[in-house]
Amino acid sequence: MKNSREDQHFQHDIERIKLNDPQLTSIVFDFQNSVSRSRLRSLADSLRRNEHMCQITLENNTTRTDYRLRTDHVSALEEVLIHHHSALNTVEVNMDFASPVSALEFGKLIRRSEILDLDVSASPGVQDTTDIIKALTHGLATPPQDELHSECGLTKLALSQFDMNRDAFDALCSNVIHHKQSGINFLDLRCNNFTIRGDSLGEALFGPKSCLENLVLGGRRGFLLGDLDSSFFSKLAFNTTLDTLLLVDMGCFPTYQAAGLADALSRNTNLQELHIERNDMKAQELMALTPVFQQNTSLQRLSLIGNNIGDLEAISFATALCDNSAATNLNHLALNDNCIGELGTEALAQMMCKCKTLKSLNLINNELDDMGAMNIAEAISQSSTIEEVCLDDNSNIGIEGEEALMRSLRRNLSLKRFSMTNHENDHDRIFDIDLEIDDCMRMNKMVKKLTAPGCDKISSPALFCDKLAFLTTADSDQQAKEQVGKVFSVLRARLDILVGHIPS
Repeated sequence: MKNSREDQHFQHDIERIKLNDPQLTSIVFDFQNSVSRSRLRSLADSLRRNEHMCQITLENNTTRTDYRLRTDHVSALEEVLIHHHSALNTVEVNMDFASPVSALEFGKLIRRSEILDLDVSASPGVQDTTDIIKALTHGLATPPQDELHSECGLTKLALSQFDMNRDAFDALCSNVIHHKQSGINFLDLRCNNFTIRGDSLGEALFGPKSCLENLVLGGRRGFLLGDLDSSFFSKLAFNTTLDTLLLVDMGCFPTYQAAGLADALSRNTNLQELHIERNDMKAQELMALTPVFQQNTSLQRLSLIGNNIGDLEAISFATALCDNSAATNLNHLALNDNCIGELGTEALAQMMCKCKTLKSLNLINNELDDMGAMNIAEAISQSSTIEEVCLDDNSNIGIEGEEALMRSLRRNLSLKRFSMTNHENDHDRIFDIDLEIDDCMRMNKMVKKLTAPGCDKISSPALFCDKLAFLTTADSDQQAKEQVGKVFSVLRARLDILVGHIPS
């Protein structure tokens, strides 16, 4: 009965793929039930007429070793991954390879295909992961023999649950990290067990031989504390290839590591995006990151989500960024899921006004109250550069804080997105606030168009009303103009700001 249900479910998915169902973008092959040449052939045939299928997942939900990925499975997968014309670009392998040979052939197959993203996870306790890593990465680095598939499509590789000893990591370096011809520039190494000295690992990942542009580390408690010494980040100071670095779910982030990272980033001039997220950091460790705000000039996006940041740390970061306001290029700062309250927002508000490069500030799920909301509101009223502010899930903000924020939106012309959904409010209150926010954002959009270079100078309220009508509807009829008249009545209250923005 179970196999019959599996067959019915599989055939149903195949029909949806053939019909080009836009809701079906991924399919899972459970190697306990789904794998056969006929099924893979059916999938390959259906993909030729599909434009929405993006991902195939291969998995084994049992502990049986006879359901591992074999070389004959790889041969059957060739029809799916090579001979298709769909949007398929991601393969996820949540099972083990039967042998290094099957891993090698699978790597070669991916290299010949147009797959962009490969995610491979080993089962916990598997003994032969070193040979698998060697074979898989060698296959990924092996150029196809035919010219038709000479260009490698794969750019992103994720490996997890592997034992990364010296031999395995050397193979990863020679075939991927230091091998530009592999085409892989995004490497996700979360949830692996590294048994390598910190200086050697840092040299490989951040040193002059590295070709990586995006790197993700973490996903295992004690990653930095247990495996890496204080020299791990030292080579990052002189790295010229890495654009994005994610350090997430470390479990802990020792002070000496935070200081080492900050020192490296104070001198790095290439990294543009940094995520240090959900690392259970303490005050001393967070304060060690202050030089990043004070001295770095290349970072454009910084995320410190879920790190127990309180008012003291927020004040330190904001003050440092204000001191660096002439040199910083930071335009996005995410401080979601922290503990920032009134005093922290006062410093952040000053930062919003002084740092003209800052376009986006996220403070979702902090400890903002009415006074904190008023601090942010004052900054919104004064700022002519901020474009996005998110204050959702700050349940301590009451009516007084909400009204202050709404008044600030009416005084601001630069915001493109603002949100402060408070689920403690009733539905009617949430709806009314969202409606007023939408009106303010819509008016800002219209004002931006009206004040754009080349726009005719507005000489009278009547002409201004006509302009608004033209922008808001394709049919500039009388009814539209009457509706826009209501908008104009609101804009009159903001005319003193608007006049200063109209091109001369």
